[in-house]
Amino acid sequence: MGVKPFASGKAFESLRDSDFDSCSALAEVIDNSIQADAKNIKITFDLLGKDVIERVLFSDDGKGMNKDILQNCLRMGWSSRYNDRTGIGRFGVGMTLGAIHECRRVEVYSKYIGGDWLYTYLDLDEIERADNAEKDWEIPSPIKKNPSEASFQIKNIPMEHGTIVVWSKYDRNRDKPAILIEELRSWIGRTFRYFIWNEGLSQGEVLRQFPVSIFLNGQEIKAIDPLYVRTEKTAYPEDPKAIEYQEIVFNWPIGDPKIAKQYGADEAPIRIRFSVLPEEWRTTPGSGNRKEMIQRGISNNEGFSFLRHGREVGYDWIPHWGFSSKEIDRWWGCEIHFEPVLDMAFVVKNIKRGAVPNTDLKVALKKKLQATINKTREDVQDFWKKKSTEPDPGVDLPAGVGGHEQSQKIAQVASVPAGKLAADMDTEIEIDKVSLGLSDGKKDEAARWKAIFQSQPFTIGEKGWPGATFVDIHYMGGSDALIYNNRHKFFEIFNIIRSEVKDGINLEFNAERLTTLIDMLLIAYAKAESSMSPSEKMSPNDLIDHLKNNWGHFLKTYLTTWQEEFDNGISE
Repeated sequence: MGVKPFASGKAFESLRDSDFDSCSALAEVIDNSIQADAKNIKITFDLLGKDVIERVLFSDDGKGMNKDILQNCLRMGWSSRYNDRTGIGRFGVGMTLGAIHECRRVEVYSKYIGGDWLYTYLDLDEIERADNAEKDWEIPSPIKKNPSEASFQIKNIPMEHGTIVVWSKYDRNRDKPAILIEELRSWIGRTFRYFIWNEGLSQGEVLRQFPVSIFLNGQEIKAIDPLYVRTEKTAYPEDPKAIEYQEIVFNWPIGDPKIAKQYGADEAPIRIRFSVLPEEWRTTPGSGNRKEMIQRGISNNEGFSFLRHGREVGYDWIPHWGFSSKEIDRWWGCEIHFEPVLDMAFVVKNIKRGAVPNTDLKVALKKKLQATINKTREDVQDFWKKKSTEPDPGVDLPAGVGGHEQSQKIAQVASVPAGKLAADMDTEIEIDKVSLGLSDGKKDEAARWKAIFQSQPFTIGEKGWPGATFVDIHYMGGSDALIYNNRHKFFEIFNIIRSEVKDGINLEFNAERLTTLIDMLLIAYAKAESSMSPSEKMSPNDLIDHLKNNWGHFLKTYLTTWQEEFDNGISE
């Protein structure tokens, strides 16, 4: 006598531990609504108090399902569009597998034009009881039942046609409902952004006949563009727009002869869109930690967005492709678009969560993107260096002066003896020489440096130059100047810490980092002193130059070691 290939109850319990997370599980219902040509999709969380989800209700105004389709829609592995590679569905497991990942009971009401409301359900507790009694449990044949007849209130009932899905016995939520709902709002806005827009794809292509509107607890979800090129239908329509690079398009082998035959070609296109975010958002290192940047999800949008027929199926760095991420990478965006015929190349899972290019495709993507990423990193860093040396608008100061006024005032009033090293120098000549050097020979800029040197006994400025020197000190016979090399690694780290502290971010952590930074500064100086040979005779000026060079070199070495081995909070 034969036996069933699996015990239904135990199999379903095992399937609950799939690779879904809460957001991707909930999104499977949205996928079905989009495939059914819904214009409006509404999701409502019914809560018991603040911390317990009683049920989740989904409603759409799509085509609806007839009795035959409805009877099978909860059946694992069945789909009216099974293996269809023209839309976002394909596998026939998403709706049920996503639902049981989160809850134990799924109910479905559906109505097509001219038909009646029909109802069926799946209940894991009933399946388990039937298993224990060695009986088969079957999905009930759909019956006529209006959603208004439910034992609880169902909101947003479509009028002419549509589908309502109810998840209850919700027992698998890992976070508090408020956290999940907020995360879901962002996740849906990014995952389904192209369906919210339904326009702007390559060569005017559209995904559907009309855009979709998605509502969560009564509030319409805004699109989130990780390229920051589009602002329409986002939460910030007046934002500046990122600069988009020229699109990269190349063909890739489909791999499966049967799919290629259906598609009508052996290859299909892959499109890469790349952008660099607005300059006013990235004025200094660490700008991404500002409140307004956090609100826009800047820190959450590092890496690559993989879009399968316009639906995001993954957002992450490409693993094991030998190209490490850096903090600076939050300032560019990248989308990789492909059609379902290339699922094999992108190793798309049957739950549409994650896309990891195969080995050959990883190599190809790296060749297409590495030079662009490296160039963008350099451009952003150059912009930071330029901004750090620009004078404030309306202030007649030389580039590189500003931000150190308090220290300069202290130096002006402190009771310290006059310097001796430059006592015999002609101050006027020295000031002219140093001013011309700092201004790269520009007379107007040199005049501004000269004016500020003559106005105070000690000037602090910033200027970038190559090499490991951390600071340059000029003694000018009573008007001294300390010029920081703002291209030194010290300032890359210091600017991140300063920006975060200014915005009230990670204060305790940054206090520790600041302590370490000061320690490294002084340890490097101590190391520079200890590297001097007792038998070596030098002039005072040569001794100072030797100390400065070694100080900067050792400081860079210590800070690089700190970054790479001890501090995950700071990236290059």
